[in-house]
Amino acid sequence: MVILRDIQEEDIDDYMLWYTDITEWQDWDAPWEKETSTEEELRSRFKKYLQRVKNLDAYIIRSRFEICINDEQKTHIGWVIYYNIDASYKYTKENGLCTIGIDIPHLKYRKHGYGTSALLTYIDYLKSNHIEDIFTQTWSGNQAMIRLSKKIGFIECNRLKDYRTVNGKTYDAITWKLKQE
Repeated sequence: MVILRDIQEEDIDDYMLWYTDITEWQDWDAPWEKETSTEEELRSRFKKYLQRVKNLDAYIIRSRFEICINDEQKTHIGWVIYYNIDASYKYTKENGLCTIGIDIPHLKYRKHGYGTSALLTYIDYLKSNHIEDIFTQTWSGNQAMIRLSKKIGFIECNRLKDYRTVNGKTYDAITWKLKQE
């Protein structure tokens, strides 16, 4: 249904669109961290990222892949990532617990199973690289991610009550761990 691949030059234009025009996705993915960079800063950031990926050894575990529909055009629709959290479930730049996330910015590509397919493919990739404990995080206002987490087999392992404020309302921060099967 989808393929995951490294970033390519033509993906930068998609990112520019997603960060400047099609921005609704930012209401769901950590809305307390909305992007404030200029278009020039964004383009520069993605070009630097592209160069870093081009220089990576083929055997380095990827912390980010682009999601493409497995159609004739290989339509680029979003990305999956992993980042590390510590034993208290807080983000860290150090080695820690593998925590995955996903974004499909354009509404027309949501609710077609692409997100499920992308996360399952990424989980398989991580497990094939000997990462067994996999987590995800969201906030209680992101019902789509909560449904997806449950569907894939994540179970809630930590909840911080009233941890986030979005549009004047408080929400819980939720961490989920993938069930071992």
